[in-house]
Parts: sequence; C-alpha cells; structure tokens
Amino acid sequence: MTGRAALALVAALLGAGCAVARLPETASTREQTETQHRLDVADCKAEVGYRHNYNGDDSPLANAIRNVFVLGTSGAALGGLVTGLPTSTASTATEGLIAGAGAGGIAGGAISVSGQPRFEREWIACMESRGYRIVATPRAIH
Repeated sequence: MTGRAALALVAALLGAGCAVARLPETASTREQTETQHRLDVADCKAEVGYRHNYNGDDSPLANAIRNVFVLGTSGAALGGLVTGLPTSTASTATEGLIAGAGAGGIAGGAISVSGQPRFEREWIACMESRGYRIVATPRAIH
C-alpha cells in the first residue's frame, strides 16, 4: 500500500469514527408537549448513558478514547498501588503499573466496541416506555 493510500484509509476511518450518530425520530403517542418531548429525549440519553458509560452526544471515537484513557489510568493507579509506585523520577515503572494500565486500556476498548448500538437500543426502549413510537431510523452519517 502506498503512503497516499494508507493516509486516505486512516483519514476515512477517523472520519467515520468522528461522526456523531443521530438517534431515530420519535413521535408522541400520549399527546406530550414539544417541551416534554425534548425533556424525555435528554432524560433518556442521560439515563442510558450513565448505565452504559456512553455519551450519546459524542462520537464513537471520542467515547472509545475517553474509556481507554479513564480505565487505563485507573488500572495503572491500582496496579501501582499493588506492586508499589516508583519512588524517584529516574526509576522505571513497576510491573503492576504497566499491567494495570494495559488491562484498563483493553477493558476501555472492549466496552467501547459495542457502545453505540447498545446505547441506541436502550434509548429506544426508554423512549417507548415513556409513550413515544419510533418513526424512522436515521441514515448513516458520512
């Protein structure tokens, strides 16, 4: 693969990962007001996002980076506490520090792989439980 082709492939993959997926359109079945509809959309986003550690207003790539960073840092801190943190600036990282960072990073990536589809399914269920029906599923954003 030439350098230009590789660069184009990387740009296409990053561009696809940076697009925020639109949620399906919903319609009221219980005569809710437009204000109540907006509040229900936001409330379901917050509720489902909290349960699945996924922000529906961010792109899948931003969610993955956040999860890898947060869980990798947490894993490193836990591993460092177990095996001991480096005591001076010239010392190297401990095995626990490295293993914890790796395990946390892998866990963050694994959580993020199916984050958007899970988020969307749960959000639809939340909206349907509040008296809305799904009108149409959104087209993929390019």
